[in-house]
Amino acid sequence: MTASPAPRRSVAATHAGPPSSRRPSVQTVAAVLARDGTCTFPGCRVPAFRCDLDHVVAPRPGDEQGHDAGNLVALCRHHRVVRARDGWRPALLADGTVRWTAPSGHTYVRPSAWRSA
Repeated sequence: MTASPAPRRSVAATHAGPPSSRRPSVQTVAAVLARDGTCTFPGCRVPAFRCDLDHVVAPRPGDEQGHDAGNLVALCRHHRVVRARDGWRPALLADGTVRWTAPSGHTYVRPSAWRSA
């Protein structure tokens, strides 16, 4: 007598919510790219369309607001690594300005492309 194998669960069945809930909408991506213009790291001029979108505050599971334009900034791949590795912290202000805090505690302000246009 052999025991039957445990039933397999599909990955899709264990995912909470539709697959698109894990990514920002096309409209959100367009708004962030237009707002930022370039990588938001101080002094970087890599065009936003060549950047990744990174969360200012990591969203909690099931938090749909975590993927809206008010929690996303454009960061080039190099500066995403620098942020994660070295502890730089961004703060996105209501007007699109990003205030970066360095590991040393110094702050750098990067105005929104909307404000500088």
